[in-house]
Amino acid sequence: MADTSSMPDRPEGGPSESQATTSQGAQNMMRRPLQGIRVVDFTHVLAGPYCTTILADLGADVVKIERRGVGDVCRQAEPFRKGQSYYFAGLNRNKRSVALDLKHDSGKHAVEELIKQADVVVENFRPGTLETLGLGYDRLRELNPRLIVCSISGFGQSGPLRNQASYDLVAQAMTGIMSLTGEPGRPPVRAGMPIGDILTGVYGALSVASAVIGREKSGRGCVIDLSLFDSLIATFPHLATRYLGDGDLFGPVGSGDPSTVPWGAFPAADGYITIAVYGDHFWPPLCRCIGRPELAEDAGLIANADRVQRREEIDSLLGEALKGKTLAEWCEIFAAAGIPHGPVLSMDAALDHPHTRARGLIIELEHEHCGSIKTVGTPINIDGELISASAKAGPMLGEHTEQVLKELRYDDAMIARLRAEGVIEA
Repeated sequence: MADTSSMPDRPEGGPSESQATTSQGAQNMMRRPLQGIRVVDFTHVLAGPYCTTILADLGADVVKIERRGVGDVCRQAEPFRKGQSYYFAGLNRNKRSVALDLKHDSGKHAVEELIKQADVVVENFRPGTLETLGLGYDRLRELNPRLIVCSISGFGQSGPLRNQASYDLVAQAMTGIMSLTGEPGRPPVRAGMPIGDILTGVYGALSVASAVIGREKSGRGCVIDLSLFDSLIATFPHLATRYLGDGDLFGPVGSGDPSTVPWGAFPAADGYITIAVYGDHFWPPLCRCIGRPELAEDAGLIANADRVQRREEIDSLLGEALKGKTLAEWCEIFAAAGIPHGPVLSMDAALDHPHTRARGLIIELEHEHCGSIKTVGTPINIDGELISASAKAGPMLGEHTEQVLKELRYDDAMIARLRAEGVIEA
């Protein structure tokens, strides 16, 4: 019989050690639900890499295939630390890098062996590029019938603009986003962030995760076709529905909303504050907050539809009323009244905000050359923890080439031959 005198007491009826281990494993799986899923990543720049970073944060083994000696173009993006891109290391966290020459038969063969063992391929080449590499959809399906292939491009795999080059700016211009952004009578303005890239990356991760679930039911892989154009067209269902239903067409209204008043950014004594009165029930308390309770009794202002017709008048009176107090004073007043509001913060103020810190959105990664790297994590919180909280910095170019090849049963002699042939780094 084992001596149990030094063992810690376990509450009667509590979990056994094996049960606790199983429970911990289940918890880890919930926090990293894509563990065991291998993704072959042919992406570069932003939309594609953002998609695969979310998948990596969710636990997938993302193997990034990069061109030998060059890599993802974002490796040349500033800022740099000791010759390495700080930006790339943050954006491509939790991935492994394999650098080889895909145009060499031996390099293509190695990638095909990897695809045979993979669950997902994500690529954001110009449509038709995979075919020129001998890795078109038919070939990928031949290699792995259960494969999920996600293609991200500017305009999609079909349609008259299929082959046109594009970036986020072009997509914002051609989807109407820029026609809705900015001040009336001023030149068109893009959104301050590359929302087409980011949104398409999010749609990509959602589509892949959903397809993985679907494959477990059907046993079949699928092809996902996403584009920046489609993603941005989908961003304004409310305005599109108005136009498609009644022919209503809107132009830019600055920080306002074409169908809601008051809604926008207004000047306070020391900056701008936003007010969002969506629904007539917010109007009376707002009037009391600004010291104009009589406006709540004005029959021509009680309904939002009427306020929209008097937009300029309301915006003007709010602008005058709010100038008398600071942002902090107005925030306290509006918070007490339950009015949706918020100061217009600079990016540094937003990143340094106590709420940003409390939510754990700024993560810190360790990179062997760059040192400590701070970046913004994926905002998916599972069981009280961000999925990117324990992320690893993006890999060095080709850092995992030999490791992955050995997983594919390449021995030292085969790897040495690939080096000698110039397929992988010497």
